[in-house]
Amino acid sequence: MKKIIVILICVFTTDLAFSQIRYNYNKNKSTEISYSSPKEYEIAEIKVEGAKYLDHIALVSLSGLKVGDQVKVPGDDITGAIKKLWKQGLMGDVAIYASKIEGSKIYLTIKLTERPRLSKIEYSGINGTQETDIDDKIKLIRGRVLTDAIIKNTELTVKKHFVEKGFLNTAVKISRKKDTTLFNHVKLFVDVDKKNKVKINSVTFEGNENFPDSRLKKKLKSTKEHARVGIFKTVYRSIFAKNKIEKLAKVNKTNEGTFKTFLNDNFKLNFFNGSKYIQSDFKDDKAKLIEFYNSKGYRDAKVVTDTISNFDSKTIDLKVYVEEGNKYYFRDIIWEGNYVHKDETLRKILGITKGDVYDLELINKRLNYNPNGADVSSLYMDNGYLFFNVQPVELRIEGDSIDVEMRINEGTQATIINTILMKRKSLLTKKYTPQQVPCRLPHQPQI
Repeated sequence: MKKIIVILICVFTTDLAFSQIRYNYNKNKSTEISYSSPKEYEIAEIKVEGAKYLDHIALVSLSGLKVGDQVKVPGDDITGAIKKLWKQGLMGDVAIYASKIEGSKIYLTIKLTERPRLSKIEYSGINGTQETDIDDKIKLIRGRVLTDAIIKNTELTVKKHFVEKGFLNTAVKISRKKDTTLFNHVKLFVDVDKKNKVKINSVTFEGNENFPDSRLKKKLKSTKEHARVGIFKTVYRSIFAKNKIEKLAKVNKTNEGTFKTFLNDNFKLNFFNGSKYIQSDFKDDKAKLIEFYNSKGYRDAKVVTDTISNFDSKTIDLKVYVEEGNKYYFRDIIWEGNYVHKDETLRKILGITKGDVYDLELINKRLNYNPNGADVSSLYMDNGYLFFNVQPVELRIEGDSIDVEMRINEGTQATIINTILMKRKSLLTKKYTPQQVPCRLPHQPQI
């Protein structure tokens, strides 16, 4: 059996975060390789062994080695080629051998072991609908090479899917089993333990200097604290405690803020609202919280961050950090581009005067759609200006005051040329000739 010269063997394992590079030498003394004084060779041939599904030409190209290249043996060229192949994530083991050396020419062989491919994925602990939802997210198809990154990403994706639905303590375990019916294929088993949905024990705020927690909580439509009636237990313990006299004395000195905190901790009638933590709902509620601040003049308000901490095994505490910023007021409102209606008419419909609390949402409502009254868009469109649009622009900000410019594009007034009314009682009987019917636009005098 013909002996081969081992130039460089690079052994990679999926469990280690590093590679072991081992150098060896040819036992044939006539072609011995000296590692203390590398020699330069010209690559005469490059072969690939061990690749059944991967294209040999593509693998050689990925290695960066080409026939005719000058390489030092041992040297960085061979090491670099192995690293490039390994980065693809398609191989388990990679090694490069010199199968033959003739003078200044070297014949290389890339020997590798392909990673297993997916033949089937099976779930446990979830129903069919949930399996379909997860399949749509992980997009694992049969025949795909299973790398460590893919398996880890699958685990994280499955867990994230259930965390977003309120199962914060979800545990996911992925195992592989060799498929005996297909060469180099494995079955993937995904075991999901969702556990119970986590409920919210308390929601508190930090940085809210102008609004109490109780008012901000009301703006969170879907993120609610769970119901609790522990006030009687607390009072009972206080009455029958050894130091009850001291406790009653303390109650008399309790200020309003402390009393409200006491009630919030022990008394919450929230039986008809869900208290489960849903990540997407919480995100929407934080947006509603900022809308509330904006409506009160705090145009720069933002949620800086939020934290989740475990209260017990079934409930969590939410803490929201807000930055309110300054409160702003309207100063001058300037109308630009209006020719049909005067500024005074538009200001009257807008209903906002200098010194009012700055609220951009209110402006948009009074300009475009006001369910409780007139708006500027209706004033124009009811008169045939169907292409009308207006854009409010913050012109300048000085101190706590903001000037707003209303940039109007009235467009051309639309008119109706005529209206045709067709009447037919029967296709086989009498025919009626089209008649012109006069019409009018809203706010026009009756003809």
